[in-house]
Amino acid sequence: MKIAILETVKAAAGFELEFDRIIIEALKSSGYEPVLFVPEGTCLDQDFSVPVAYLPGGKIVSYDGAHGVTKLWRSLQRERRRIRWFNAAVCRAEADGVKAILLTTATYRYLRSLQKSTMRHSRIPVYFIFLGVNPGEMPNFLRLANKSLPYQSIHLCVTTLRDDFGGQRPKNVRLLPPPVMVPDCCRSVLPVQEPLKIGFFGHYRRGEKNLDWILQAIQTANFQRPVQFVLQLVPTTAEDQQEVEAVAEQYQKDSRIQFITRNLLGDDWYNAIRHIDAVLLPYTAERYLYNWSAIYFTAIGCYKPVLVTHILNPEVMAQFLLGEFIDMENAAVFSHQLETFVNHYDERSDLYQQELQRANQCYAKQTFIRNLLQSEEPV
Repeated sequence: MKIAILETVKAAAGFELEFDRIIIEALKSSGYEPVLFVPEGTCLDQDFSVPVAYLPGGKIVSYDGAHGVTKLWRSLQRERRRIRWFNAAVCRAEADGVKAILLTTATYRYLRSLQKSTMRHSRIPVYFIFLGVNPGEMPNFLRLANKSLPYQSIHLCVTTLRDDFGGQRPKNVRLLPPPVMVPDCCRSVLPVQEPLKIGFFGHYRRGEKNLDWILQAIQTANFQRPVQFVLQLVPTTAEDQQEVEAVAEQYQKDSRIQFITRNLLGDDWYNAIRHIDAVLLPYTAERYLYNWSAIYFTAIGCYKPVLVTHILNPEVMAQFLLGEFIDMENAAVFSHQLETFVNHYDERSDLYQQELQRANQCYAKQTFIRNLLQSEEPV
């Protein structure tokens, strides 16, 4: 059975295409025949090993470098073109014998475009996949989801670990646990190393409190075994670049610290995760209560224990003991927690691995596809 993935956001490396990659692999292993629909002029930076169809309606519109009026204009362009792509996707799907269409990183704006598109009357099932709905988006999402209720072929699927809808959830909205974010080629589990390697990944921003605390803890904690910290610091501005260089120079003689100051894309990203032993997730932004973390679900897929805050997808640790919690509101407490994790890692690692096995079964890509396409059976 042919299933089309309609990608209208990005053609360059990034989360959107990596999520498409995971979905495509899961579809294949579940017995489906995935195809990729992209706008005309799209130049993909990786080969998904699936047929690619190019849709009329204009090229993908990027927000990169856009501000003010320019960003508003590009937003309007996106809206118009998205409507054309939706129309073209349904026509192409019918012509090619596609049995369902997936939009893998939808937002409520997609539902606004749907209202103006012939896709709303599609005879082919269309699955909009949302990466969580935060409180600020909820009113718009509910309004547009309710407007979509008459369209029998439109299915709204929110990947989430919690139910923030309560009694307001429309009948066309389903909640699905997210899948682990690791391609099949990177699934092998590597043995624990000596020294123990703990990785922290992300972009650097000036005055980064989390980084200061990590570096201080490395300097002051009483680690009773060899340990190395792999810290990714990718600057986002010229000022950030200067600070990153200064930090790297300050700690360059400390063999316990290795800095990565470049983006890790595609297989480089997955291999970086595979070659550490545990992942440090000190994120405290409120949005992580509502949106699942791709880094977290990559760590799970690579069978890596985690050091994680209580605000980052707390439902995971409530069900599976994948590591330990850390407190990013108290530097002394954080330092002690890091020290304890390192010093007791060997005696707890078997338990972590057992729990990671359970979590991988729960969040398996094939399970996600089965839950998503519950009414569409492969042939």
